[in-house]
Amino acid sequence: MEEKGFTLIEMVVVLAVVAILAAILVPTVAKHIEDAKLARATNEVQVIGASIASLYKDTGFWPYTNAPGPSGGVNRVISDPVNIAPNSDGSVSGAANWASMAPAKPLYDYLFYNNPDEDTGAVGMNQPGEDYPTSGEYAWRGPYLDEEIMDDPWGYAYVINARYFPGNSLIPESTKSGHRVYILCAGPNKTWETPFSDGVVRPADAIGGDDIGLTLYTNKF
Repeated sequence: MEEKGFTLIEMVVVLAVVAILAAILVPTVAKHIEDAKLARATNEVQVIGASIASLYKDTGFWPYTNAPGPSGGVNRVISDPVNIAPNSDGSVSGAANWASMAPAKPLYDYLFYNNPDEDTGAVGMNQPGEDYPTSGEYAWRGPYLDEEIMDDPWGYAYVINARYFPGNSLIPESTKSGHRVYILCAGPNKTWETPFSDGVVRPADAIGGDDIGLTLYTNKF
């Protein structure tokens, strides 16, 4: 019995059809993937924001200290201390500070571990007089997050400009006037486009470019 195979013309037609379908479907699939990343980032800043609100409700403190007891201060709180979006195109005043302004402290020291003092991680947590109380009316009742490290969908940390939290002794309260405190990620282009500078306040400090964020606190003028 003679076996029949595909002719060259048939193979060319099939390959052409596959190529056409790929050209149609790939951009659509890519857009759905990018839309899913944007939705995830928006959801995660809300989750972190709600967790910080719970921390404040329980302890009476915003996540700003890196010293024994409630005093002390940090400029940034970072959801992943290793992977921070490094880029800023230089066109936005202070935007590079999201990537470089120190001192900084991991978000997990407030929300996953009870370790807001100079220690970090699971080492030295729950120390009386240094970390949040573990009993009483204003006690740490965490963990407030399900995971220690949180990266945005593009592999970088969420960053909080904790410099402007009320109670942070790093700068005078008068310097915080007019500033917003954001939780922010650099978005799809991995480039910071939101101001982070003592000299830039509302409304010029609004979230810029494709950065994705949430306002945690707004200081009065």
